[in-house]
Amino acid sequence: MRPDQLHAEATELTGLSDFGPTGYREALDRLVHALTTEARLHARGRVEAHDTLRRALVHRLRLHERPCPGPAALHDPVVIVGPPRTGSTLLHRLLAHHPGLHAVRLWELTHPVSPPGVTNAELIASTGRAVAAYYRAAPALRAIHPMSARAPEECEYLMTTDFHNSVLGLISYRVPSYADWLLEQDLTAAYRLHRLQLAHILARRPAPPGARLLLKSPSHLWHLPSLAAVYPRLTLVTLHRDPLRATASACSLALHARMKRSSHADPHEIGRQLHAALRLGSERLDAFPGVTVHVPYDGLATDPVTTATRVFTALGLPTPPQTLDRLRTEASRRRTTQHRYAPGDFGLT
Repeated sequence: MRPDQLHAEATELTGLSDFGPTGYREALDRLVHALTTEARLHARGRVEAHDTLRRALVHRLRLHERPCPGPAALHDPVVIVGPPRTGSTLLHRLLAHHPGLHAVRLWELTHPVSPPGVTNAELIASTGRAVAAYYRAAPALRAIHPMSARAPEECEYLMTTDFHNSVLGLISYRVPSYADWLLEQDLTAAYRLHRLQLAHILARRPAPPGARLLLKSPSHLWHLPSLAAVYPRLTLVTLHRDPLRATASACSLALHARMKRSSHADPHEIGRQLHAALRLGSERLDAFPGVTVHVPYDGLATDPVTTATRVFTALGLPTPPQTLDRLRTEASRRRTTQHRYAPGDFGLT
């Protein structure tokens, strides 16, 4: 796996050659180096990493082939952010039922620009097959982070297109040199590309008039000034959970994610890395001066419907009766499969 090889393959697949501004190259070079020398990938893991990076380059080519105006929904997004494993997936799916919020779906994030001649239905079906294959390779991840093609999902997928994805660096792979470097970078250019991808996504499936875009990813935790530079009118919704439990749960996610791609992962090494990274992220979140709605994990877990309606109120959104019905239905779908882990498994106390 080499950067020049990945570029050549992306060009051959698309017939295009404009990858856009070259600021992404250092991140790609560092990520490829770390995947090659640090990640301990097995054969399937190497294929997956190669395909992920090549797909990101294909997205860059297609994005820069077609100009796209920024729709109004991009102006003042609502962004759910906080440490991983704090209930953000449940909250995201609840808030997505409000007609005043427009959530981006997994199939849109994995295909920000449609390939020529491919319909939305085909993209949804392709994403569904990819999700099924993902869980076949790592069944434990279904209970930890459930996904489906049509469900709202984390917008960190769009950060991979610029190769500046902190979740990829901290959770998906053992790439410490890349992760440490990335946490100290200014990601303003990466967020400009994030915004461009959202513009393409909204051109394909527009938000209702007046609706605000609803986004979610823990990857934003470390880069809030860069996020706010591109989305200056954003409102953050932040979740708060006991740090020890949240860190242990994130470590379990990282362990299963890395074992999907590698034959070796050290739980205590993961514990040390994520403990330090999440402490840094929490410090940066506390220091961020932006408009923020705070959500306690315990309240969300015990009464998700009331918690969601309180967030709507904080956002200035009344809750229509039909939305309340949808919230109750969504809350009733909560999985019963237990995600089992213990802090001591990762050397956490």
